[in-house]
Amino acid sequence: MEFQIPILKNIFGEDMILEEMVGHEVYISAEKIADYVRRNKFDEIIMVAPLSVMAKVIELGIKPIKADVIEVKDQKEKTFTYNGRHYKFVKFVRVTRLELVTEDI
Repeated sequence: MEFQIPILKNIFGEDMILEEMVGHEVYISAEKIADYVRRNKFDEIIMVAPLSVMAKVIELGIKPIKADVIEVKDQKEKTFTYNGRHYKFVKFVRVTRLELVTEDI
């Protein structure tokens, strides 16, 4: 999202190059995402993906960055709206491990 670019430049420096991959065929599998990142020698990847895909990408040695957001009810607090819901951007975080804990029902 456009509002995130200055935040990313603050983290990574003004000479940061951002390549948007939305809708790219690379998203077929976690293996293809990891291969694409390595082949193009990207330093970082910001992921918006199902947790199962993100977990596999991490297993393949890539530690993605994701936006940490919270849902807010008050529109004055929102940073953006998606599907009629309002969200506030908190920060970027690096995902180093995902753990899914389940129990029988």
